[in-house]
Amino acid sequence: MADIQLAKVEQHPDVRLLFSVRVRASEGRMEFPIAVQDEGTAARNEVAVLRSTLRFAEELAESVRLRLGS
Repeated sequence: MADIQLAKVEQHPDVRLLFSVRVRASEGRMEFPIAVQDEGTAARNEVAVLRSTLRFAEELAESVRLRLGS
């Protein structure tokens, strides 16, 4: 199972937050930015980042499957 860490990188004037999502898995590690709308609390912002990360991962998995032809 992958280990996921979130770190808030910066807050933009347009009420968007930029997070760094760090993932360590058996195949290696990745780090990528995710920007979300500020939800008002740290807990709600974390949920928004995790949901965005999940959507990203699902889209990535589908693209890889198509590319591999499976």
